Amino acid sequence: MNESNVSKTTIHNGDCNHDIMENFSTSSIISWTTDDVEKWLESLNLSKFIDKLCNENGIDGLTLLLMKEDDLKQSPLSIERLCDIKKLWYHIRLLQCNSNEFYSHLNNETKKHNHSLLSPTHLLETNSHNSSSSCQINYKEKTIFKTPTGEKRKTLVSFIYALISGLWTSFIMVVVHNRVPNVQKYPPLPDLFLDNIPHISWAFAVSEFLILVMGIVFLLILIFHKYWSIILRRFFALGGTIFFLRSITMLVTSLSVPGPHLECTPLQYGTTREIFTRWLQIFLFQGLSIHGIRSCGDYMFSGHTVMLTLLNHCITEYTTSDFYVVHLISWFCNIFGMMLILAAHEHYTIDVFIAFFLTSRLFLYYHSLANNAVLHSISDNRLSIWFPMFSYFEKNIQCMVPNVLHIPWPLTLIYSNTDEKEDKNFLLEYHNERDIRKRK
Repeated sequence: MNESNVSKTTIHNGDCNHDIMENFSTSSIISWTTDDVEKWLESLNLSKFIDKLCNENGIDGLTLLLMKEDDLKQSPLSIERLCDIKKLWYHIRLLQCNSNEFYSHLNNETKKHNHSLLSPTHLLETNSHNSSSSCQINYKEKTIFKTPTGEKRKTLVSFIYALISGLWTSFIMVVVHNRVPNVQKYPPLPDLFLDNIPHISWAFAVSEFLILVMGIVFLLILIFHKYWSIILRRFFALGGTIFFLRSITMLVTSLSVPGPHLECTPLQYGTTREIFTRWLQIFLFQGLSIHGIRSCGDYMFSGHTVMLTLLNHCITEYTTSDFYVVHLISWFCNIFGMMLILAAHEHYTIDVFIAFFLTSRLFLYYHSLANNAVLHSISDNRLSIWFPMFSYFEKNIQCMVPNVLHIPWPLTLIYSNTDEKEDKNFLLEYHNERDIRKRK
């Protein structure tokens, strides 16, 4: 075997930390004999392992491709020093990550039996290419989409869904205000928190101010996040679903107002124009009291708590751990805003509790399904039956959405369609691979 088939790894202070003198073909590594493995170890200055690996255990190229880190620790190799284990495993790992074709055959066989993948490249994907002086290993970002086509259309669909849900909820708020129970006949229900905390008139306005602040932070995240369209459609889908459920609950059951300070009296339905005007005001100003909107009867669970909780989870989910201060402030605004809603006596305690629990659980369940590609990539159609909207929005998502920030177009001096080019290149690769499989 030629020495050109042996990988020599060097570390330098240039632009690339890991350079390889020559790339291997998969077939050459599989056909390595123990003598080839011995030459490989010598080229890496790991000659002290030759006796244990080659002479005692007869390890060849195929064995290297099938090895795991635990094999170095356990009998019969039983390498004791951690430094030696890590160094040797690093170089074995490089060989394995350059042998995609070898593992792709095994993966195709195991997929038929629903076994886990054998290839190490599902944890670390590499893209190797030759240059005039060296061959670099480029670590490639894990593919987000099976195919990027139609993703922006899904964001538009989710927006329409949220818009319809918002219009419907605003109309229901007009209806329930017209049939709110009379305070004189139906006094406020007993509430452990409200009965022991004095009414603070300005607290509700402050909670709405916190919603606006968190909304601005979330908008900034959307502007700078590379995968803003996925985040936005999830926000619309979750928000639309929760508020649609809220509209149903407050329509079927009318609770008495939490306190006499609200001065809620049933309104006459009035003319069609008056109903439409109230409906439009509630929708345009999102039912915020700081805009002069006063609605009654929309209880069962708090819409303000829904927005606080949904914005908080979106902010913490789609920013990295480096933003821990932002995460802490976001959680503080969420919890403190809920306390302000109760201090203002605008909702019962159970309203706030149910809103927080329902919103947080729905957010976590949705993302747990979305982040586990196996659950929505199998041929089982139960998911599409019970969660048709989720199945439509997330069927092309391959993995957990990475929190990659980039400079948006208005802030760049020279605009380049980098993301669009990447999507087009990936789409071209996708179709080429599919054509090759069909020919086989």
